Amino acid sequence: MRALLVIILFAVAWTTLSDKALAHFRVAAIDRPLIPFLGLKTKFHQVRVDQRVIVRFPSQDSVPATVGGQRQSVGKIKYKEKKIGKCLLVNRLGGSRPGPDRSLDLLTRDGILIRAYLGDGCLAREFYAGAYMERSYDGKLCVNRDILHARTGAKCDIDKFRLLIAR
Repeated sequence: MRALLVIILFAVAWTTLSDKALAHFRVAAIDRPLIPFLGLKTKFHQVRVDQRVIVRFPSQDSVPATVGGQRQSVGKIKYKEKKIGKCLLVNRLGGSRPGPDRSLDLLTRDGILIRAYLGDGCLAREFYAGAYMERSYDGKLCVNRDILHARTGAKCDIDKFRLLIAR
């Protein structure tokens, strides 16, 4: 791992150094012969590149009519809950709305309704303006791993997911 880092640093240094700085380039051996220490007489500054991708789930009022096809009468329908997995693909999610008590209803782009039960101390009404999260390395929203952020400032983890099926 360190050898790869040294190679990357060498490649970056090689492409960014001036001819004068390259003349002062020397490689000094240290107590570990496989990992050389690069010694330069040029001062460098640290540069850190971060990338953050924020995924936003708009509230139901701003969700297009194609998402969750039964939008007009969704409050009057009774649902049966069914267990589903511990992770959801973020790309499939299209919107959100506060559910009963400590739950948030997530609408998929396919029109499927999934209920996310929020952790202790979180109320669904805090998510009236929508929710967002940082995209994870695998592109999934998972139970006990990812944190949902409300646009009002609340941060909540997810205890479980349930698929909602109309009765």
